[in-house]
Amino acid sequence: MIHVDNIHFGYASKPVLQGITLSIRQGSFCGIVGPNGSGKTTLLNLITGQLKAVSGSISIKGRDIGSYRIEELARHIAVVPQNMDIKFPYTCLEIVGMGRTPYKSRLQGLTDQDVAVVENAMQLTDTLDFAGRLVTELSGGERQRVLFAKALAQQPEILFLDESFSNMDIYYSIKCLNLLKELCGLQGLTVVSIIHDLNLVSTFCSEAVVLQAGRLVQHGPAPVVLAPDLIEKVFRIKVVRAGETGLAVLSNL
Repeated sequence: MIHVDNIHFGYASKPVLQGITLSIRQGSFCGIVGPNGSGKTTLLNLITGQLKAVSGSISIKGRDIGSYRIEELARHIAVVPQNMDIKFPYTCLEIVGMGRTPYKSRLQGLTDQDVAVVENAMQLTDTLDFAGRLVTELSGGERQRVLFAKALAQQPEILFLDESFSNMDIYYSIKCLNLLKELCGLQGLTVVSIIHDLNLVSTFCSEAVVLQAGRLVQHGPAPVVLAPDLIEKVFRIKVVRAGETGLAVLSNL
């Protein structure tokens, strides 16, 4: 579904990503991890076409990312940002309904089928009770769930998330991660998410990409990649295994 081939990117004289090559299969739940400043968000922005690589290539479903029209790409991928400043007083139902935009002409309203898709997305994310509320009145975590519902209403084949659960309480973080894992297995959705909590990556993700200082350290099955020795090397913390997937932090190195 996604292939990144030897991409380089930087700002002016400052390199950010150097020689990144990786492939992500359909139905994978891939967690991107790395210390602050390692290039995680930049990589996500490159793969989603928001930035253009200095060199190298990126393809989605076998096609170069640059060959897609914006509205065409939006039928294949959806993005849930870390934070989205919404200043206009849209209702939550209107926000989630915007996920149907790639399938509509400019002045076309929502059909009964669109409404059913929107309501299902809100049901899955426990946001249906917010339908008539203004999005500007919600807490940060509630707003993130609405944006998550909007992305699901877009019915993408690939879903990108940039620390999208950081404002949610632990109950909804786990609920959303379980939902994503289920959609990967049942519908073949491909998920690529930046997640800081290594325990969550190890528990829910099938794959992990580890970045450090703009370079790819390792990519593979999450429980294998997130081994204590690699974590100690990249994150400078001492950890031990706690069960099959859990990690327990002992101390800073």
